[in-house]
Amino acid sequence: MTEIDDNAKLPIQCPQCKREFTKTIRELKGSGVKCPHCGVAFETSQFKKGMDKVDRALKDFAQSVKNIKINIKF
Repeated sequence: MTEIDDNAKLPIQCPQCKREFTKTIRELKGSGVKCPHCGVAFETSQFKKGMDKVDRALKDFAQSVKNIKINIKF
């Protein structure tokens, strides 16, 4: 598997009220998140940039694994 499940839920702590809630990776890759408890909005661009790097690294790794050849002799 070389893709991250964008439907996976992650725990988030609001930077304002400190209460926890969950959001999917897909939601966190969007333009921002709003706390369902206090309503404060905060941006998630750094998260998206980090996830983009992870996605590229996983694809590169998968390609590298495809290039490995194993010779087994009996």
